[in-house]
Amino acid sequence: MVNTSGTVNFYNNDFMRTLFPLKTGKILIETGSAEIFAYIGDCISTNSNLNRTFLPQTRAYAAKVGNHLRRTVKLDPVAELFLYDLSYRNRSKFRAPFKDHKKHFGYRFENGEPISATDSYSGFKGAISDYRSLYQHNLSFDVASFFNSIYHHDLVSWMATIGADEQDYHAFGKFLRETNSGRSIDCLPQGIYPAKMIGNDFLRYIEQYSSLRSPAILRFMDDFVLFSDNEDHLWEDFYTIQKLLGDKGLSVNPTKTKFGAQSHVDMENNVSEVKAKLLKKRRFLMTTYTDDGGEEITEMHSEEELSPEEIGFVRELLSASHIEEEDAELILSIFKDYPNEVMPHLPTIATRYPHLAKNIWSFCRHVDDDEFIEYLCSQLLDLQSTQEYQLFWIGQILEDYLLDSPSAPNIIDQAMNHKNASYISKAKILEIPDSRYGLTEMRDSHLGAGRSDWLAWASAVGHRHLPAISRNHKLSYFANSSSMNNLIHSILQKV
Repeated sequence: MVNTSGTVNFYNNDFMRTLFPLKTGKILIETGSAEIFAYIGDCISTNSNLNRTFLPQTRAYAAKVGNHLRRTVKLDPVAELFLYDLSYRNRSKFRAPFKDHKKHFGYRFENGEPISATDSYSGFKGAISDYRSLYQHNLSFDVASFFNSIYHHDLVSWMATIGADEQDYHAFGKFLRETNSGRSIDCLPQGIYPAKMIGNDFLRYIEQYSSLRSPAILRFMDDFVLFSDNEDHLWEDFYTIQKLLGDKGLSVNPTKTKFGAQSHVDMENNVSEVKAKLLKKRRFLMTTYTDDGGEEITEMHSEEELSPEEIGFVRELLSASHIEEEDAELILSIFKDYPNEVMPHLPTIATRYPHLAKNIWSFCRHVDDDEFIEYLCSQLLDLQSTQEYQLFWIGQILEDYLLDSPSAPNIIDQAMNHKNASYISKAKILEIPDSRYGLTEMRDSHLGAGRSDWLAWASAVGHRHLPAISRNHKLSYFANSSSMNNLIHSILQKV
């Protein structure tokens, strides 16, 4: 029997760093990895009589900086475990850069473990600083909508090129085709480490191109920085790289292209010394980076206390009539020991900056006032503009902090019936193993409707706390609706 514990550990370690960490998938993968791997085998086998396929995946929209949306999908447990396993088994194929001065950072395995995005991004930033002191000129740019623009066949060809065996790259092609309903672009999910590994390695052909004349080229995912004493060489390489990207249907983002000493990847040199120190501390708190080079806080842990000068600086930020987006993220990252000073500003931050919803969930663990957290959630739920990503993290806040609060029924009702509620944000509520507030009846309505989607799967997993006699009858009919439902039913019998 193949040892799959490495894949499951890889998945578990990445779980809370993902955009939509539904516990439904985690519970099913932890409890039934053997059953899911057998199901995957039927999906990719050319000899199986079952004719199973990967399911089309559910579209989801995470929030980005500046009120933009990140279009992605939430993979079902079968598709998700397949991608983690494919990347884990082929981890040795994701190789380190060949050259010291033309290299990429991040998202591969080293010494048997996935490289920390924090360490890698810090290395990227440090290398930029070093090369800026060596060369007169630099040029930075990134790829426009990188993950949403990669062509299906180019990904399969890349996997064959790195040395994956034929069965793996054919299975990868089947996965990309079937999970995306046959569409050839926008087929790679975002926000999970395996996809970041794939996207990061896919672009290595750029810095390896032999005709580039810049003596130093650095890349983190799709963020590039070129260095040279010769300005003409930078522009020649820029034109060449655009053509190389164009061969894959990719293009440069015009709004992110910067020439000269100041670039979007080295903004800390433009701020005060105190803020620079705080940004450095913040970077050590980071545990994940988004696919377009953005940063997200998932856990805040630091034993280093803030100095009186740093505390004073943050208090100045809080006293501003308008807290800027980057300052709001900094405050949530490093001022967790002073929640009472941040709380008056949280409703404004939460409504003005949707992409900080996950940061706010993390910050709320340091807030002792449950009534305030209830008020914060109610304020968001009353707004018609609250987005799917925020609704998901309101569900997580509910589960972690407010299940016993008087406002729990109202939060559930508003979150489930909000005009922007999605299958994924509703699934977050349905998977909560609680019988109060009508949750059991909500789950029953999805289990008995013949559905095979996240609402039904989360409802099945949400019933896990019920006695076997209370849930088995309902789940047996749920199992009849599809082979995926039957798989989930067989796993939940072990819970």
